[in-house]
Amino acid sequence: MSDTARQKETDTKPVLVASGGLSTRIIAIIAGCAAIYLGKSFLLPITLAVIFALTLGPLVYTARRLHIPSPLTAALLLFLCGAGILAGAVTLAAPLADFISDAPRIGAELKDKLKSIREPVESINSVGEEVEKLAGSGDDPTANKVVVKGPGLMTRAADDIIIVSATVVLTLVLSFFLLISRDMFLRKAIRIFPRLSDKKRIFTLITDIEHDVSHYLFTVAIINAGLGICVGISFYILGVPTPHLWAVLAALLNFLPYIGALTGVLLAFGVSLLTFDSMSHALVPPLTYLVFTTIEGQFVTPTVLGRRFSMNTVAILISIAFFGFIWGPIGVLVAVPLLIIFKGICERVESLRHIGEFLSGEQLPPDEEEDGAAEKQSANR
Repeated sequence: MSDTARQKETDTKPVLVASGGLSTRIIAIIAGCAAIYLGKSFLLPITLAVIFALTLGPLVYTARRLHIPSPLTAALLLFLCGAGILAGAVTLAAPLADFISDAPRIGAELKDKLKSIREPVESINSVGEEVEKLAGSGDDPTANKVVVKGPGLMTRAADDIIIVSATVVLTLVLSFFLLISRDMFLRKAIRIFPRLSDKKRIFTLITDIEHDVSHYLFTVAIINAGLGICVGISFYILGVPTPHLWAVLAALLNFLPYIGALTGVLLAFGVSLLTFDSMSHALVPPLTYLVFTTIEGQFVTPTVLGRRFSMNTVAILISIAFFGFIWGPIGVLVAVPLLIIFKGICERVESLRHIGEFLSGEQLPPDEEEDGAAEKQSANR
């Protein structure tokens, strides 16, 4: 073999290695996503329990410093969480059942209200149907068609209630044991690392992430509760039906950045069309909802949480879409807390710091960057 041929072979080896490494990473990512999707029933309660434990952990630790037993504090906190979930489910159950039973009538009324918008769309659809008829003119109109019927609505609802109830019970039980075993898991995590500097680093990592998640979720929950109260009171004044339902719905939807506010505005517009006769009157509730969510999203939450918890909008939307696809509605709710946890890990692990930079909403000012560098140096010492 000539020197030129050997040189060409040598030059292609790094490319092949890099290509193989990239392919392996892509395959690993696809396999991980498939495992998360297929393991929904197993992973979802664990994920919810970890989020609950990280959120309520500082409260249990504070109560233990006041000589209150951890099992008692954890049981009381989880009882309050379970009671809140049950109260929310009871509040939403009756209006949602009425809405489902009246769905045909509501649909017909919305069609009448949106007739001016619907007519151009129907004309386009009629043209499309004519084209389909011409394209399928050779088909036999007398051919038998097989229609596969799925389970009824009530059957699916009953199955969903059983699955959700089992998930909630398993999540609360697992959260209880995670809360009372917090110190044990922390000690075991520290013992894994032999060097003292690594022990300090892992201790700081776990406690900081716990503090960040707890602070974020508690603050957001209080802000969303205030938003729900404002929406409920304003809708009561405007004459919108079931304002208490709107209060709960607005608080829950606001856990979804951007998407929740848009969904709430659209739902308020649809209900207003059915409730009020004039279009001008029907626009007032959705505009009111939009004003409240805009004030909350642009002024209240950034001021209270600060720049520390600001995140990339694209990353938030991708996280919501991903977890909503693989885990459904509950995945949509846990998407942002999981993103907060992942962002906290990336910011504190040197090799993942570039990912944490991407997930952040904006650059820190120079003085804050210097403070962060100083804290990092002191932690390394």
